[in-house]
Amino acid sequence: MNAIGDPMSQLAMEGYYVGKQSDYFSHERRDILALLPEHFSRVFELGCGSGSTLRMIRSRFPVTFSAGLDIDKNSVQIASRHIDLALYGNIETMDLPDAVRDIDVMLCLDVLEHLIDPWAVVRKLHKRLSANGVIIASIPNIRYFRASIPFIFAGRWNLEDQGILDRTHLRFFVKKTAVELMTSSGLYLQEIKPTGMEPGRKARLANLLTLRLFEDFLALQYLVRAGRTKPNY
Repeated sequence: MNAIGDPMSQLAMEGYYVGKQSDYFSHERRDILALLPEHFSRVFELGCGSGSTLRMIRSRFPVTFSAGLDIDKNSVQIASRHIDLALYGNIETMDLPDAVRDIDVMLCLDVLEHLIDPWAVVRKLHKRLSANGVIIASIPNIRYFRASIPFIFAGRWNLEDQGILDRTHLRFFVKKTAVELMTSSGLYLQEIKPTGMEPGRKARLANLLTLRLFEDFLALQYLVRAGRTKPNY
């Protein structure tokens, strides 16, 4: 097996992403800023795209090492301009280089649901964390009403180019299973928060009016932080 995994598997997997709009690989994820630990210096992003999120983090925090991996070759070439190490390959069929070690923050933003075995990948990333390292993931919520109601009441499961029913998703999660995934390797759940209910959004008002009883149906995604250390509640 070479550095980027089996070539046939690599090309086949990459082919699924041909035709994606450029912003699919360049979205800057400011919503994860609140989940970043107080102190960190080494960051790795799985599914880094063109490196927009890593570049944003480097501009705000004293990062000494930033690395990213993506399966889209063009995006990796762009990311290489902004980060210390840009890797092209399939995380499921490759070994990470020695440079990716003692990582304080690992980002998996809208990527785990695209994998055949995300549990194995979480284990792989866990091994490269520093003593107080964390993995921060954003995981789509399949219970979100715009996905679940058409399925339950109309029998519709229409795949799309982006979003919860992205046709490149291989795994689907709800809140409970998202937490189980992130803690499956022995990491501790440190924080979880729903997205899609930010100030000014109708879903936020609906959530408050229903006393959060339907939050699991209003959450678009879950941002999950799991780490080597137990949280101090």
